[in-house]
Amino acid sequence: MQMNTGVRVLWAGCLGAMVIAPGIVHADEPPPAARGFQMALRTGYSIPMGKASGEPGDDLSETFSGQVPILVDLGGKLGDNVFLGGYVGLGIGGAGSTVGTACDKYAVSCATASFRLGAELQYHFSPDEKTNPWLGYGIGLESSAVGGSTSRGDFSVAGVGPEFAHLMGGLDFRLSSGFGVGPFVDLSIAQYNQIQVKVPGDTSTQNITNKAIHEWLTIGARFVFWP
Repeated sequence: MQMNTGVRVLWAGCLGAMVIAPGIVHADEPPPAARGFQMALRTGYSIPMGKASGEPGDDLSETFSGQVPILVDLGGKLGDNVFLGGYVGLGIGGAGSTVGTACDKYAVSCATASFRLGAELQYHFSPDEKTNPWLGYGIGLESSAVGGSTSRGDFSVAGVGPEFAHLMGGLDFRLSSGFGVGPFVDLSIAQYNQIQVKVPGDTSTQNITNKAIHEWLTIGARFVFWP
C-alpha cells in the first residue's frame, strides 16, 4: 500500500524540523559554547630561568631544577569568549646545580616546591568550535622553597614575592560539552622580595635588597571541564 502524498509531506516536514531544531548537537558538530562555571587542570614541566636575586651567580637554576606542576583554574565564562577566575598551583622538583652539590656534600636529601596563587583573565577565540585557541593573563604571588631533613631536624629556605605576569595560551580540543583537552604554554614573570629561613627552633625573614626578575616556563597539557 502506497503512502498518501500528504502523509509523506508531513513526515518529511517533521524530520526536517528535527534536524534543524535548536539545541540538537549531531556527532559531526561541536558542542555549543559553554557559559557559567568552568575549571581546568594543567600539568607538564616547568623550567627555571632568570635570577633569584641580583647577586652575582644567583641564577634561579642554581637553586631549583625543573619542576612538575599541578595548576588549577577556577572561575566562570562571562559570555562565550571571556573567562574570569583564579589560579592556584604547586610544583615539585629537585635542587639546582649549586644547592644540589651542597646537599650531596652533607648527605642531605633535598627537594624543592613552588606555590603560586592569583587572578586571571582568558580570552577564547573560537568558543563554539571543536578547536578553541585561547590566551590569558594572570597576576598573583609566588613562594618557592628548597628544603631537606638532617639529624637535627627539617629546614627550608623560601623566596617570596609578587608574580607580575602569568602569560598563558593554548588550544583546547572540545571533545564534548563537558570535557576538553589540549596543549598549553605559560610564562611566569616574578620577583622575590623576601627570604624566609626555617631551621629547628628558629624562623627568620629577611628582605632582599638586590632584587632581580626570574621566570618559570611551563609546557604541558590542559584538561578543561565544561569547555
